[in-house]
Amino acid sequence: MSKIAVFAVISIFLLSCTLSYPNDTVLTNHSSRTVTVNLYGANRITLSPSESVSIETRRDMNPRERIQSFSPDRRVRFVYTNPALTLEFFDRNRYEVRILNLSGQAGTLSADGWMDSTSFGAQNTEQAMGRFVYTRQPVFAARAGGFYLPVLYSKEANVFFVTIGN
Repeated sequence: MSKIAVFAVISIFLLSCTLSYPNDTVLTNHSSRTVTVNLYGANRITLSPSESVSIETRRDMNPRERIQSFSPDRRVRFVYTNPALTLEFFDRNRYEVRILNLSGQAGTLSADGWMDSTSFGAQNTEQAMGRFVYTRQPVFAARAGGFYLPVLYSKEANVFFVTIGN
């Protein structure tokens, strides 16, 4: 076998090893919630708050394709700090929700999954007891007695003022 053929075979072998050689990918949970992550080519990983884990992933995998899914996706966001090797999870920004119910009926308020379904009383006073939405553009919906109620809202700083009813 000629020297060129031997060099070509060795080069192809080394190149193929380099492309599939595993890298360590570090996942770090900076959020206040437990995060469950499904990565392509890996088992499900659960990270408690402040926990970090290092896993082997293929070098030839596109970094943006490493995460198949994660939860709670509407409460936690992730960023690639080093596109190939580091994935970090953070709490999403939250906005307080203050409810003024003018309908005279008790019911529930939701925001398309961006907040926990929240009950409100029939009184016409402002109600703000630890209610939060995790998006700047919520779609609020109010229901009472099986029917939808009209909802108007405005935002000031980090507070949504939601008025239910007429």
